[in-house]
Amino acid sequence: MEPPVSQTIVITGASSGIGREIALRLAGPQQVIWLVGRDQSRLDEVAKLVTAKGAVAKVARLDLADLDTAEVFLNETFPAGERVDTVYLGAAVTQFGEIKDTLPEDWELIYRTNLLSPIQWSRHFYTEMVDRKAGRIVLISSLAGYAGYPTATAYATMKAGLLGLFRSLWHEARSHGVSIHLASPGYVDTAIYKTAVFRKTTYEDVMSQIKKLGFGCLTAENAAGRIIRSVSKGKSEFALPAYASLMKWVSPRMPFLIDAVHTKIIKSFRHES
Repeated sequence: MEPPVSQTIVITGASSGIGREIALRLAGPQQVIWLVGRDQSRLDEVAKLVTAKGAVAKVARLDLADLDTAEVFLNETFPAGERVDTVYLGAAVTQFGEIKDTLPEDWELIYRTNLLSPIQWSRHFYTEMVDRKAGRIVLISSLAGYAGYPTATAYATMKAGLLGLFRSLWHEARSHGVSIHLASPGYVDTAIYKTAVFRKTTYEDVMSQIKKLGFGCLTAENAAGRIIRSVSKGKSEFALPAYASLMKWVSPRMPFLIDAVHTKIIKSFRHES
């Protein structure tokens, strides 16, 4: 017999990376945590860990780029009036290569996964939250949404779209008692790099280029902890760690400093001295 539920949480991208760590950190007694992702075996592994912490784990294997299937799942699993307290939207994919080498299907995949899916899921849960005048939606974005990222242009473009979604929805939501948050990490050591689409480059080259920038990578566990703490403190729009927070502030004010970073990225990508 399942324990009485005090909170229902939905997490996309829960099979690995930041989503996985958010699930583990939030898991506790009298909670139902929905784990949504593409990798069934990894979702099952996370579900066992969540259950061991006293929560009720629900697993949904979905490719979020398949918007039609996701719509059916949302309507059947969370029909109108079904209470969901908190939603963390962390599923994402990326691509590396200069824009001249990208293909239309690269853009389509990243568009559907990184922008249309968060819009779809936000809209679905937001409607019920407005009626209840309570609830929280957390969009996991990226520093690239503020600063751009040459050689990962499609990714940066969609994350910039999330910024527009957040800054518009936040104003609509606050009068309804719904909290909207945008978390924008810098580099985080997750599988997104290994599963990326590569055009005229490789995983090894990309990781070497990132290392040369000197910013370092947060662990997924560290990033998840920082995001949860910031959200619990009521921060609505934030970047992490410190260098990302600084670059978020600098980007619109002193873009020449960001230009220097971007120039370094392109030179490294093209193997120029």
